Amino acid sequence: MRNFIKIAGISIEISSEAPFKMNRKTKVFSTSNSEHLGLKVFLQYNENIIIPEKALLIDDNTYWNNGKGVQEEATITIYNPETKQVTNQLIANKQWNHAVLLYHSSHKNSLNPFFEFFGEILFRNCLLFHQGMVIHAAAIEWYGKGILFSAPSGTGKTTQANLWRKYKGAKIINADRPAIRVIGKDSYVYGTLWNGSSKKCSNLSVPLVAIVLIEQCEGNVIHKLEKKEAIEKLMPRCFLPYYQEDLMNLALSNIEQILNQVPVYLLKCRPDREAVELVYQCVK
Repeated sequence: MRNFIKIAGISIEISSEAPFKMNRKTKVFSTSNSEHLGLKVFLQYNENIIIPEKALLIDDNTYWNNGKGVQEEATITIYNPETKQVTNQLIANKQWNHAVLLYHSSHKNSLNPFFEFFGEILFRNCLLFHQGMVIHAAAIEWYGKGILFSAPSGTGKTTQANLWRKYKGAKIINADRPAIRVIGKDSYVYGTLWNGSSKKCSNLSVPLVAIVLIEQCEGNVIHKLEKKEAIEKLMPRCFLPYYQEDLMNLALSNIEQILNQVPVYLLKCRPDREAVELVYQCVK
């Protein structure tokens, strides 16, 4: 069984020996075009998935094994400490454009795991090779222009996006994990499958004209950041491959390219219309 989807302009083939479930979000990104594939993923059931030697435990149940040689593969393994069983494992090549996703046969009736944790990690790393980056942000489209609102969870990025929808008629592209790509002399923002708790996904893409970093404040004030300060404040909002040095270098290069093209503003604000108008004056 094979299916094709396209996210951020990257064509992805997902195949399996057995049928797998496709969720409602996936239909938004489905495509019949199998040419110029950027990523191939094969899903496979396996009863005896093992944790690689020298794998690093990066949280309570996740192991990371970074391939050292040119041909060696990177591996991410999910282990259930209660059942003492490995439930899922992602094995990806060095370019992150070909991967095998193993999962225990007890999970064969579950949702296709590509659309959950593993697919997100795989897509993020693949995107790095296409001059791209996934950012923790709410992205909107306003009259053909893309604007990102980024901040720590609970600070107000989605609130600002919704205020733009209310007062300016904007459309929300993605409320949690949009993608950015540099293509030629422009940067573009894209919707992705991964959208936090929101059930809605958009396959929109538009030129990115501004990144707005949000801080809560009793008043409303905005100013444009110099590049150095913009990098310092934006990096914590990016999903970075901390456990693989070569990918990290690529990610930093992509961030620099994006900031060479897109202005970054710091908006200290209340959740009101005046905050919307401040940003509007910068992007109109």
